[in-house]
Amino acid sequence: MMRSRPRATGRALTTSPFVREAYVPPSTADFQVGDRVTLDSRGMGRVIEVTEEYVVVDFGTGGRGCVPAGAKGFSRL
Repeated sequence: MMRSRPRATGRALTTSPFVREAYVPPSTADFQVGDRVTLDSRGMGRVIEVTEEYVVVDFGTGGRGCVPAGAKGFSRL
């Protein structure tokens, strides 16, 4: 049986190139109604509504879908 090492905890060194940044919550501010977007799992679509928590997208024959803010694989074209 292979055992994994415990994760290191504690503060990052000030000289480390991998500096931890402050958490930035996901946002839908970059999207506007009419934008062309793509979602890896559903393909291309057009934004029909934008709220603070999600973006409603019309995927054509794939139907409509609500994509939450910060969803992986979701981007504007």
